[in-house]
Amino acid sequence: MFGILAIGGMMVVNEAWYGNSAAFGTATSMIIVTLIGLRNLEGRNRIRMGMIFSLLIAGAIYFGLPSYSVAEAEYNLKQVHKIVNYVDGVGVVNEGWNPFQPNRVYLFEIDSGDRVLFLPDSGDIIKTRPPM
Repeated sequence: MFGILAIGGMMVVNEAWYGNSAAFGTATSMIIVTLIGLRNLEGRNRIRMGMIFSLLIAGAIYFGLPSYSVAEAEYNLKQVHKIVNYVDGVGVVNEGWNPFQPNRVYLFEIDSGDRVLFLPDSGDIIKTRPPM
């Protein structure tokens, strides 16, 4: 039951604050493996291993969070532009294999009508081509 609540909570936070850009796949997998594995251990070992895996899962959640949420990205863009509207998260393909790198970027429309991409892990801003 705890695993379902933890995974559901991570999904809600990911959707509400990070526009589905948080990389929680590793943490979710670790929760599932931990729950299956701890079922077979006895009392004292179960508590010890549960604590160790809890720390590992907490680390996976921490490293899976992007540096900027949607609200922080919007605030940073409003320092430069007067009108900023969040449009959507855009899926990207990452180079290499990094389970903690976000797989989405934030798409904003700024006051000039142009659209910019905000990278949630670095805070870089990339101006896109105008829509055709």
